[in-house]
Amino acid sequence: MKKICTLIIACILSPLAMLAQQDTNDTDFFQALFGVDKLTIVKDFITVDSENKDAFWEIYKAYEADRKELRSERIALITDYAENYTSLSNDKIEELCKRSLKQSKNNAKNIEKYFKKLKKAGGPRAAAQFLQIENYFLSLSKTAVYENVPFIGELDKVE
Repeated sequence: MKKICTLIIACILSPLAMLAQQDTNDTDFFQALFGVDKLTIVKDFITVDSENKDAFWEIYKAYEADRKELRSERIALITDYAENYTSLSNDKIEELCKRSLKQSKNNAKNIEKYFKKLKKAGGPRAAAQFLQIENYFLSLSKTAVYENVPFIGELDKVE
């Protein structure tokens, strides 16, 4: 039974592990969902006055760099969960939960930090649009993971 669970987990999570090793994973994710890359979607959605455009998009580029770093941490967390799924001890579960909570807080702090910067550069409307679209994308990403990663104990019920 344990071998079957391990095989199922490996099949489900191997695409996520491969994504962690590719720099094009964001592009692939957004291409698959929307047919275009993320920056195209964001630029089409966010309205910035022409006088503030350059400053706004420079800050947004910095946000993307920070976000990708946090995303790598998130993928590492998912990979760790997958690698240990069949032998999760209470200590490991607690460690993964703490890392997950910390990662969520860091992501929220990052969005808040850049919201403030973008508000100064492009105004409250553009910053609010940034907040909306990033939260939307984050929700999509989380949903994709939850749909493909088994919950703790879920595969124990498979017989």
